[in-house]
Amino acid sequence: MAAPPSTTIRAFIAITLEPGLIAGLQKIQQELQAKLPGNPVRWVKPEQIHLTLRFLGNVCKDSLDDLAAALNRARTGVAPLRLVLEGAGCFPNRDSPRVVWVGIQGDLDSLRRLQAQIEQEAQAFGDHTEERAFQPHLTIGRVTAGGKQARQVGDVIERAAVPKLGDWTVRQIHLVQSELSSEGARYTTLAAVPLNH
Repeated sequence: MAAPPSTTIRAFIAITLEPGLIAGLQKIQQELQAKLPGNPVRWVKPEQIHLTLRFLGNVCKDSLDDLAAALNRARTGVAPLRLVLEGAGCFPNRDSPRVVWVGIQGDLDSLRRLQAQIEQEAQAFGDHTEERAFQPHLTIGRVTAGGKQARQVGDVIERAAVPKLGDWTVRQIHLVQSELSSEGARYTTLAAVPLNH
């Protein structure tokens, strides 16, 4: 039986971005939007863009301390890592895009190891099960249009030359609460877990 909503929160584990990178992503969103008449994409607020390591879904509030302890275990053996923002594309593909993303390069082996360890340690928390393999990316927009207009979005995104937007050193991972409302999601960091030096 599902727990009453008041005893759970919606949460995810993520890497956040530095302010300079957020400004660069906002510029890319504006440039893409200018090439897409009729608002076929709902753009993510720049300050809310993050790299999701695991979406948990609904998590019991009583288990948050245990979840933070699990994240402490998950970071074992992973030093701070450098990531680079570069390129753009669509999921699942250009012909029927649902998500517009900016790509991530850099220390991907370390990032994938960190994500796999988080997946392992956090599997007992939340009610969401991820079917897809981890693909490092930043979601910058969600396609709301369908048919020909959606394909046009896919074509524009695939042709867009998104240069290297910058790089940053990831020093911690965050446990984030997501509260949905008519104005969109509101994110609150519940815990920040530093990576081992």
